[in-house]
Amino acid sequence: MTTDDELRDLLLAVEVPPTTADIGLAIATGRRQAARRGAILAGAATALVVAGGTAYALGAAAPDGHRGAPAAHGPQDPPFAACAVDTIQVPGAPGIPVVDPSGRYVVGSVGGIASRITDGQAVAYPGATGEVVAVNVDGVIAGYDDVVSSSQQLAWTYRDGAKTMLPKLAGYPYTTPTALNARGDVVGYASGEAGDDNVPVLWPADRPGTVVALPMPPGFGTPGTGGSHASGVSDDGVVVGVVRGAAVRWVHEGSPTLLPLPAGYEGAEAVAVRGTFAYGWAAVTGGNRVVPVRWFLSSAAGDSAFVMAGAPSDIADGTPTGWSITIGGDLREPVRLSPGGAVQRLPLPPGVRPLPAGSGAGARSISDDGRTVTGATGDRRLLIWHCDPPS
Repeated sequence: MTTDDELRDLLLAVEVPPTTADIGLAIATGRRQAARRGAILAGAATALVVAGGTAYALGAAAPDGHRGAPAAHGPQDPPFAACAVDTIQVPGAPGIPVVDPSGRYVVGSVGGIASRITDGQAVAYPGATGEVVAVNVDGVIAGYDDVVSSSQQLAWTYRDGAKTMLPKLAGYPYTTPTALNARGDVVGYASGEAGDDNVPVLWPADRPGTVVALPMPPGFGTPGTGGSHASGVSDDGVVVGVVRGAAVRWVHEGSPTLLPLPAGYEGAEAVAVRGTFAYGWAAVTGGNRVVPVRWFLSSAAGDSAFVMAGAPSDIADGTPTGWSITIGGDLREPVRLSPGGAVQRLPLPPGVRPLPAGSGAGARSISDDGRTVTGATGDRRLLIWHCDPPS
């Protein structure tokens, strides 16, 4: 799952001043900006717009250069459900809220303190200073404190009223969490003083006070490519992320496995995992653009990839049933993707318009049932979308 700083960083990529007022909007972190910025913002992938339950393709070149063919839809795609958005104004400079998989907890940083968003109010957790990254079904929170800048952080968890700093990896002064699962395992990365000197790490819940460096064996990714990290962890302990520009998964702290890509795509990143699905993006070979990807993780038949070539590329989160959300792209207009890759724009609050006419909005996380989505507008208002279940 993407962090607050990941959401802020697109402001740099689209040349919008990175003020604290612009909080809802991005997918590239500093560790990924060099590799991703040009590709994402130059993206010419076909867009699908759902109107009245029907998907329409807006022509753009496919990876093979042809135009006009609509993106494939899964034959069992349910109809899109209606979504409504609640707008919550809170004091201070809020972070983008996250929702736990059950949809019970919505948590974000308000005035630099982790707070539960409930009944339109922000209720602070005592002593939970810092930025929130994730919350699990038991209300355990993972987050970080900024040390010097947004690229130098220290990871923590908050459980039963107590904030606990997570241990550092030997030789690396900084730690950034990215996700946690139901049992409390936290993943992320350890970083050095150099910008892209990162190591994917796991903080296992059953070994408190322990940090594990996830293997990055030679032969994975492109030598010299930095920014390796773990970005998601499933409830059964499967970790996904990126090693030297290649999307991978780790199982039980073992050596990573490359996530597959069809011909015509190269360089990828997995950003989230729920159940047997991982979500991320892949670069079109020679195309200077990226497309969203959903991987099916199978221990028996081998992993497989579904390229959603007609959808926005900046996936932020997904569900165990194949639904996913995108942050909002360079227009800051978040969408929800069906299991077949069709696109539904999430409604914006009254008076909020996408760029360049307005400040737009961004989405960050989605509950497992797909009914709750969290995000924020560019003018500091927190957003919670409530969607009816698919019929």
